[in-house]
Amino acid sequence: MFGLAIAVAPLIVTGFIAPLFGLISRAVGEPVAAYPWITLVSVLASTALALRLVDDAPWSAVAMGQGSWSPRLLSIGLLLGSAAILATMALLWLTASARFETTSSAFADAASMGDWWATAARVTARLAPAALWEELLFRGYLWTVASDAGGVRVARWSTAVAFGAVHLLNPGAGVLSTLLVMIAGLSLGMIRERTNSMGATWLAHLAWNWIMAAVLHVPVSGLLFDTPLYRTVVSGPSWWTGGAWGPEGGVAALCVLVGALLWDARRRVAVPSIAEKDVAVPTPSLVMSATGRTDAREIK
Repeated sequence: MFGLAIAVAPLIVTGFIAPLFGLISRAVGEPVAAYPWITLVSVLASTALALRLVDDAPWSAVAMGQGSWSPRLLSIGLLLGSAAILATMALLWLTASARFETTSSAFADAASMGDWWATAARVTARLAPAALWEELLFRGYLWTVASDAGGVRVARWSTAVAFGAVHLLNPGAGVLSTLLVMIAGLSLGMIRERTNSMGATWLAHLAWNWIMAAVLHVPVSGLLFDTPLYRTVVSGPSWWTGGAWGPEGGVAALCVLVGALLWDARRRVAVPSIAEKDVAVPTPSLVMSATGRTDAREIK
Protein backbone atom coordinates (compact mmCIF):
# COMPACT_ATOMS: atom_id res chain seq x y z
CA MET A 1 0.00 0.00 0.00
CA PHE A 2 2.71 2.46 1.01
CA GLY A 3 4.88 1.65 -2.02
CA LEU A 4 1.93 2.00 -4.38
CA ALA A 5 0.95 5.31 -2.80
CA ILE A 6 4.53 6.61 -3.11
CA ALA A 7 4.50 5.71 -6.82
CA VAL A 8 1.09 7.21 -7.62
CA ALA A 9 0.91 10.22 -5.29
CA PRO A 10 3.44 12.42 -7.16
CA LEU A 11 1.40 12.08 -10.35
CA ILE A 12 -1.68 13.37 -8.57
CA VAL A 13 0.02 15.99 -6.41
CA THR A 14 1.89 17.47 -9.38
CA GLY A 15 -1.40 18.41 -11.01
CA PHE A 16 -2.27 20.58 -8.02
CA ILE A 17 1.11 22.00 -6.98
CA ALA A 18 2.92 22.55 -10.30
CA PRO A 19 0.52 25.30 -11.49
CA LEU A 20 0.87 27.07 -8.14
CA PHE A 21 4.65 27.09 -8.41
CA GLY A 22 4.34 28.30 -11.99
CA LEU A 23 2.49 31.34 -10.65
CA ILE A 24 5.05 31.84 -7.90
CA SER A 25 7.91 31.64 -10.41
CA ARG A 26 6.31 34.28 -12.62
CA ALA A 27 5.66 36.49 -9.60
CA VAL A 28 9.27 36.42 -8.37
CA GLY A 29 10.79 36.48 -11.85
CA GLU A 30 12.79 33.27 -11.55
CA PRO A 31 12.13 29.52 -11.45
CA VAL A 32 11.09 28.15 -8.06
CA ALA A 33 11.64 24.42 -7.61
CA ALA A 34 8.37 22.58 -7.08
CA TYR A 35 9.69 19.03 -6.84
CA PRO A 36 10.76 19.13 -3.15
CA TRP A 37 7.27 20.24 -2.17
CA ILE A 38 5.60 17.75 -4.50
CA THR A 39 7.66 14.95 -3.00
CA LEU A 40 6.99 16.13 0.57
CA VAL A 41 3.22 16.25 0.06
CA SER A 42 3.36 12.85 -1.65
CA VAL A 43 5.30 11.23 1.22
CA LEU A 44 3.02 12.84 3.82
CA ALA A 45 -0.09 11.65 1.99
CA SER A 46 1.31 8.14 1.51
CA THR A 47 2.27 7.90 5.17
CA ALA A 48 -1.16 9.11 6.25
CA LEU A 49 -2.89 6.54 4.03
CA ALA A 50 -0.70 3.69 5.26
CA LEU A 51 -1.14 4.61 8.91
CA ARG A 52 -4.89 5.05 8.53
CA LEU A 53 -5.93 2.30 6.12
CA VAL A 54 -3.30 -0.41 6.59
CA ASP A 55 -1.89 -0.15 10.09
CA ASP A 56 -4.57 1.75 12.01
CA ALA A 57 -1.69 3.44 13.82
CA PRO A 58 -1.21 6.98 15.16
CA TRP A 59 1.39 9.45 13.92
CA SER A 60 3.48 8.63 16.98
CA ALA A 61 4.35 5.35 15.21
CA VAL A 62 6.50 7.42 12.82
CA ALA A 63 7.95 9.73 15.50
CA MET A 64 5.42 12.50 14.87
CA GLY A 65 3.30 12.11 17.97
CA GLN A 66 2.68 14.26 21.01
CA GLY A 67 5.87 15.87 22.25
CA SER A 68 7.97 15.03 19.18
CA TRP A 69 7.93 18.69 18.09
CA SER A 70 8.75 20.15 21.48
CA PRO A 71 11.11 23.16 21.47
CA ARG A 72 13.72 21.22 23.44
CA LEU A 73 13.86 18.32 20.99
CA LEU A 74 13.88 20.68 18.00
CA SER A 75 16.75 22.60 19.58
CA ILE A 76 18.69 19.38 20.15
CA GLY A 77 18.32 18.38 16.51
CA LEU A 78 19.34 21.84 15.32
CA LEU A 79 22.41 21.90 17.55
CA LEU A 80 23.53 18.38 16.61
CA GLY A 81 23.30 19.01 12.87
CA SER A 82 25.03 22.38 13.16
CA ALA A 83 27.80 21.05 15.39
CA ALA A 84 28.51 18.12 13.07
CA ILE A 85 29.03 20.16 9.90
CA LEU A 86 30.95 22.91 11.72
CA ALA A 87 33.26 20.29 13.25
CA THR A 88 33.81 18.87 9.75
CA MET A 89 34.70 22.30 8.40
CA ALA A 90 36.96 22.95 11.40
CA LEU A 91 38.99 19.88 10.44
CA LEU A 92 39.32 21.22 6.89
CA TRP A 93 40.36 24.66 8.09
CA LEU A 94 42.86 23.26 10.60
CA THR A 95 44.49 21.19 7.83
CA ALA A 96 44.60 24.22 5.48
CA SER A 97 42.11 22.52 3.18
CA ALA A 98 39.52 25.30 3.23
CA ARG A 99 39.51 29.10 3.09
CA PHE A 100 37.04 31.91 2.46
CA GLU A 101 37.22 33.95 -0.73
CA THR A 102 35.16 37.06 -1.48
CA THR A 103 33.10 37.10 -4.66
CA SER A 104 32.00 40.75 -4.51
CA SER A 105 34.12 43.91 -4.43
CA ALA A 106 31.32 45.70 -2.58
CA PHE A 107 31.26 43.30 0.34
CA ALA A 108 29.23 45.58 2.62
CA ASP A 109 27.00 46.96 -0.11
CA ALA A 110 23.28 46.84 0.74
CA ALA A 111 22.44 45.22 -2.59
CA SER A 112 25.03 42.51 -2.00
CA MET A 113 23.63 41.81 1.44
CA GLY A 114 20.19 41.63 -0.12
CA ASP A 115 21.52 39.00 -2.53
CA TRP A 116 22.78 36.99 0.44
CA TRP A 117 19.40 37.00 2.18
CA ALA A 118 17.56 36.24 -1.07
CA THR A 119 19.86 33.29 -1.70
CA ALA A 120 19.38 32.05 1.87
CA ALA A 121 15.61 32.21 1.39
CA ARG A 122 15.81 30.24 -1.87
CA VAL A 123 18.07 27.67 -0.24
CA THR A 124 15.65 27.27 2.66
CA ALA A 125 12.64 26.89 0.35
CA ARG A 126 14.45 24.08 -1.45
CA LEU A 127 16.28 22.29 1.34
CA ALA A 128 13.66 22.41 4.12
CA PRO A 129 11.01 20.31 2.32
CA ALA A 130 13.69 18.02 0.86
CA ALA A 131 15.13 17.25 4.30
CA LEU A 132 11.66 16.67 5.74
CA TRP A 133 10.47 14.25 3.07
CA GLU A 134 13.73 12.29 3.28
CA GLU A 135 13.41 11.99 7.04
CA LEU A 136 9.71 11.16 6.94
CA LEU A 137 10.39 8.44 4.37
CA PHE A 138 13.58 6.87 5.73
CA ARG A 139 13.38 7.59 9.47
CA GLY A 140 9.59 7.59 9.50
CA TYR A 141 7.41 4.88 7.98
CA LEU A 142 10.18 2.69 6.54
CA TRP A 143 12.09 2.84 9.83
CA THR A 144 9.04 1.68 11.77
CA VAL A 145 8.24 -1.14 9.32
CA ALA A 146 11.84 -2.37 9.44
CA SER A 147 11.93 -2.09 13.23
CA ASP A 148 8.73 -4.13 13.53
CA ALA A 149 10.12 -6.76 11.17
CA GLY A 150 13.62 -7.17 12.58
CA GLY A 151 14.30 -4.76 15.42
CA VAL A 152 15.97 -1.39 15.73
CA ARG A 153 19.31 -2.61 14.38
CA VAL A 154 17.66 -3.74 11.15
CA ALA A 155 15.84 -0.41 10.91
CA ARG A 156 19.05 1.50 11.49
CA TRP A 157 21.08 -0.27 8.82
CA SER A 158 18.40 -0.89 6.19
CA THR A 159 17.24 2.72 6.12
CA ALA A 160 20.84 3.96 6.04
CA VAL A 161 21.61 1.77 3.02
CA ALA A 162 18.44 2.96 1.26
CA PHE A 163 19.32 6.56 2.10
CA GLY A 164 22.73 6.14 0.51
CA ALA A 165 21.28 4.41 -2.56
CA VAL A 166 18.87 7.28 -3.26
CA HIS A 167 21.78 9.74 -3.30
CA LEU A 168 23.47 7.78 -6.08
CA LEU A 169 21.20 9.81 -8.36
CA ASN A 170 22.99 13.04 -7.37
CA PRO A 171 25.69 14.45 -9.68
CA GLY A 172 29.19 13.23 -8.89
CA ALA A 173 28.13 10.37 -6.62
CA GLY A 174 30.74 7.69 -6.05
CA VAL A 175 31.72 4.92 -3.67
CA LEU A 176 33.09 7.20 -0.93
CA SER A 177 30.23 9.71 -1.15
CA THR A 178 27.67 6.90 -0.97
CA LEU A 179 29.43 5.41 2.06
CA LEU A 180 29.39 8.83 3.73
CA VAL A 181 25.68 9.29 3.04
CA MET A 182 25.05 5.88 4.60
CA ILE A 183 27.03 6.93 7.68
CA ALA A 184 25.01 10.15 7.77
CA GLY A 185 21.89 7.98 7.63
CA LEU A 186 23.13 6.00 10.64
CA SER A 187 23.78 9.27 12.48
CA LEU A 188 20.29 10.58 11.71
CA GLY A 189 18.93 7.20 12.77
CA MET A 190 20.76 7.65 16.07
CA ILE A 191 18.89 10.93 16.59
CA ARG A 192 15.60 9.29 15.60
CA GLU A 193 16.20 6.46 18.04
CA ARG A 194 17.43 8.61 20.91
CA THR A 195 14.75 11.33 20.66
CA ASN A 196 11.79 9.58 18.99
CA SER A 197 11.27 12.93 17.28
CA MET A 198 10.84 13.48 13.56
CA GLY A 199 11.27 17.18 14.21
CA ALA A 200 14.70 16.63 15.76
CA THR A 201 15.95 14.44 12.91
CA TRP A 202 14.56 16.86 10.33
CA LEU A 203 16.25 19.90 11.86
CA ALA A 204 19.55 18.03 12.27
CA HIS A 205 19.41 17.12 8.57
CA LEU A 206 18.35 20.62 7.53
CA ALA A 207 20.96 22.37 9.67
CA TRP A 208 23.73 20.24 8.15
CA ASN A 209 22.64 21.02 4.58
CA TRP A 210 21.62 24.65 5.16
CA ILE A 211 24.90 25.68 6.77
CA MET A 212 26.80 24.21 3.84
CA ALA A 213 24.64 25.89 1.20
CA ALA A 214 23.64 29.21 2.77
CA VAL A 215 26.48 29.98 5.19
CA LEU A 216 29.61 28.21 3.93
CA HIS A 217 28.69 28.28 0.22
CA VAL A 218 29.96 24.81 -0.60
CA PRO A 219 28.27 22.05 -2.65
CA VAL A 220 25.62 19.93 -0.92
CA SER A 221 25.65 16.30 -2.03
CA GLY A 222 27.00 17.36 -5.42
CA LEU A 223 24.46 20.16 -5.85
CA LEU A 224 25.65 23.73 -6.40
CA PHE A 225 23.98 26.88 -5.07
CA ASP A 226 24.62 30.60 -5.57
CA THR A 227 27.52 32.11 -3.61
CA PRO A 228 26.82 35.83 -2.99
CA LEU A 229 29.51 37.91 -1.21
CA TYR A 230 31.89 35.01 -0.56
CA ARG A 231 32.49 31.30 -1.00
CA THR A 232 34.49 28.61 0.72
CA VAL A 233 37.33 27.36 -1.47
CA VAL A 234 38.27 23.76 -0.68
CA SER A 235 41.63 22.39 -1.74
CA GLY A 236 43.53 19.19 -1.15
CA PRO A 237 42.80 15.54 -1.92
CA SER A 238 39.13 14.88 -2.65
CA TRP A 239 39.14 11.82 -0.38
CA TRP A 240 39.72 14.20 2.53
CA THR A 241 37.70 17.25 1.45
CA GLY A 242 34.85 15.62 -0.46
CA GLY A 243 35.81 17.41 -3.67
CA ALA A 244 32.94 18.37 -5.95
CA TRP A 245 30.47 16.44 -3.80
CA GLY A 246 31.04 18.81 -0.89
CA PRO A 247 32.57 18.43 2.60
CA GLU A 248 30.08 15.71 3.57
CA GLY A 249 31.71 13.40 1.01
CA GLY A 250 35.21 13.32 2.52
CA VAL A 251 37.07 11.56 5.30
CA ALA A 252 36.91 14.71 7.44
CA ALA A 253 33.13 14.25 7.65
CA LEU A 254 33.61 10.52 8.18
CA CYS A 255 35.77 11.21 11.25
CA VAL A 256 33.12 13.48 12.76
CA LEU A 257 30.15 11.19 12.07
CA VAL A 258 31.86 7.98 13.16
CA GLY A 259 33.12 9.78 16.26
CA ALA A 260 29.54 10.82 17.08
CA LEU A 261 28.28 7.27 16.61
CA LEU A 262 31.01 5.82 18.83
CA TRP A 263 30.34 8.44 21.49
CA ASP A 264 26.65 7.60 21.46
CA ALA A 265 27.37 3.86 21.62
CA ARG A 266 29.45 4.36 24.77
CA ARG A 267 26.74 6.46 26.42
CA ARG A 268 23.86 4.24 25.34
CA VAL A 269 24.32 1.64 28.08
CA ALA A 270 24.33 4.05 31.00
CA VAL A 271 22.26 7.02 29.82
CA PRO A 272 18.55 6.76 28.86
CA SER A 273 17.47 8.26 25.57
CA ILE A 274 15.96 11.72 25.45
CA ALA A 275 12.71 10.16 24.29
CA GLU A 276 12.57 8.00 27.41
CA LYS A 277 13.00 11.07 29.60
CA ASP A 278 10.95 13.71 27.77
CA VAL A 279 8.08 12.18 25.81
CA ALA A 280 5.02 11.67 27.99
CA VAL A 281 3.11 9.24 25.76
CA PRO A 282 3.68 5.67 24.51
CA THR A 283 5.15 5.22 21.04
CA PRO A 284 3.21 2.33 19.50
CA SER A 285 4.67 0.25 16.73
CA LEU A 286 2.65 -0.59 13.65
CA VAL A 287 2.32 -4.21 14.77
CA MET A 288 1.05 -3.35 18.23
CA SER A 289 -1.31 -0.73 16.85
CA ALA A 290 -2.77 -3.30 14.49
CA THR A 291 -3.28 -5.84 17.27
CA GLY A 292 -4.79 -3.27 19.62
CA ARG A 293 -1.98 -3.55 22.22
CA THR A 294 0.04 -0.64 23.44
CA ASP A 295 3.77 -0.63 23.18
CA ALA A 296 5.41 -2.49 26.03
CA ARG A 297 8.05 0.23 26.15
CA GLU A 298 6.14 2.73 28.23
CA ILE A 299 7.86 6.09 28.11
CA LYS A 300 8.70 7.51 31.49
